Amino acid sequence: MKDVIKELVDIDEKAKIYNEETRNKKLELEQEIREETERIREKYIEDAKKEVENQKKMIEAEGEEKYNKSKKLREEQAQALKKKFDENADKWVEQIVGDVLA
Repeated sequence: MKDVIKELVDIDEKAKIYNEETRNKKLELEQEIREETERIREKYIEDAKKEVENQKKMIEAEGEEKYNKSKKLREEQAQALKKKFDENADKWVEQIVGDVLA
């Protein structure tokens, strides 16, 4: 009978140790899961920030290109108007003076 009781006590002690080890392992795994989840979240945030920065640079480059094209067009139009004015200024003055004096 003593052997049975001793064996039951040993089994109970082993079960307690196993339960404690299992609980500790569970806690370790939960911590690892939290850390991995945080690592993945931070990686996604970092990747999203990089993508936003790339998109920002692309939009800025497109905007600058459109601005430069518009600026060049305005300059060409201004030059064309100035050329037309320079070519016709005397004729227009004569015509206006002629119309006023007539």
